[in-house]
Amino acid sequence: MSLPHPIQEGWERARLRENGARTALALSLLAGGGDLVTGLCLLLVPEWTLARMGVAPVQEVNWVRFVGVFVAAVGSSYFYGLLFWMTGRRSGCLRTTWELTALLRTAVCCFVAAEIAGGQMEAAWISVSLTDGFWALAQFALLWRSFPRDA
Repeated sequence: MSLPHPIQEGWERARLRENGARTALALSLLAGGGDLVTGLCLLLVPEWTLARMGVAPVQEVNWVRFVGVFVAAVGSSYFYGLLFWMTGRRSGCLRTTWELTALLRTAVCCFVAAEIAGGQMEAAWISVSLTDGFWALAQFALLWRSFPRDA
């Protein structure tokens, strides 16, 4: 049995770090960007946004705008964590962002699914539950594997 060559071991570690950086960037841009755009749309053009989602118009548009502010804030938090991680300052911000947004997404996923099951929300809202559930699972899985490693 031969021992791993130090150059190969260092190269493998660098490759994993590069792939990890790409994953961190992609997840943060896709999850955060999706929420930021959705939140801004709910804030600025709520009726149009709900129609794109297949949801019936609502009476209280101000509540939809309020939700839009929250969704946009969650989305922008990914960029906050990503910025500090990429610049090497306060790198723990990205990991903390993922931990908190995964918890928020889990809560939204469960709440929306329960409301749909109880007949309080239209079935069209299932896209919100599924999207938040997907991102929460992805983030928890990566965090469980101690990813991102240098955060």
